[in-house]
Amino acid sequence: MLPVQVPNARQTVVHTKPFARSQGHLEIIRDHRAELDGTTAARQFGEVRFSLVDGGPRELIRPSRLIDQSAEGYLRVCRPLAGEIWVFQDGRHAVVRDPEFVCYDSLRPYKIVMPEPFRMATLLFPHRLMGLTPKDTELLTARSCTGSEGLGALMSNLLIGLEKHSGKVGTAIELLGGSVAGLAAAFFAERMRSLAADADAGRQALMLSIQAFIRERLADPDLTPAVVAQRHNVSLRYLQKIFQEHNISPARWIRDERLARCRAELGDPGLDHLSIAAVGERSGFYGASHFSRLFRDRYGITPREFRKQRNTNPAESTGSPAPI
Repeated sequence: MLPVQVPNARQTVVHTKPFARSQGHLEIIRDHRAELDGTTAARQFGEVRFSLVDGGPRELIRPSRLIDQSAEGYLRVCRPLAGEIWVFQDGRHAVVRDPEFVCYDSLRPYKIVMPEPFRMATLLFPHRLMGLTPKDTELLTARSCTGSEGLGALMSNLLIGLEKHSGKVGTAIELLGGSVAGLAAAFFAERMRSLAADADAGRQALMLSIQAFIRERLADPDLTPAVVAQRHNVSLRYLQKIFQEHNISPARWIRDERLARCRAELGDPGLDHLSIAAVGERSGFYGASHFSRLFRDRYGITPREFRKQRNTNPAESTGSPAPI
């Protein structure tokens, strides 16, 4: 069993009372980032959080009066391992059982009902990490997702794998988080493409696809915005426009993703045999001085100093990369 790690637990206030339908209790969610009541295990992988929740019949409610629209938003993916989950959000509701899963968003009111004893695996993704806005996630919430085929099966099996094995992962934590985020981005892109009813949703699906394409090719020094645009059959000007909607340029996004990967590798003791220059080259930076300057500009410390600091105080090297 994984050790329970519950950050910000004191920020969660839980009120319980019986509800007649299943003789369970009602939990008011005041801080979406805090772990749910009944969490038996939690693990942070970079900016992605995995949790395992057990309990009896229950309702979870997040009313609009408790939602701060200026706060960072999160999308939570839930897979029932036992029992059933009902999710109500955005005027829809979904009922899912193993191996299906479902999503809901922290920045809009929702209700979750577990009408019987349950066990649930969840992944929590910041909107920013997925390149999503609250408007974008309206296509994804409270819809049953198949866990038996395609990318949906990979997502569903990922949650099972994390339940069984995540406690044994001791290194490359941030890299694993990036891999989980990459799979989720690919799934959301495919899901939104199939559900898209207007140009905005289609554009966001394209954005997710582009981000997944870039992450797979960070080691290629010839990866440029022009190459990305050509491979996705759009103009460079259009590529710049869709990135601008997220207040960043495609060139800056590529550079920041490369630096984040380098930071993760410098934080992994299992890669200490690699020189600083080799770490940079694995993410497309050729020229040690150029890499060091960019890393210092981004994180306020040189790659060599970062690795030395991690070896001096390992606990300080496990934080997430700075926000983009």
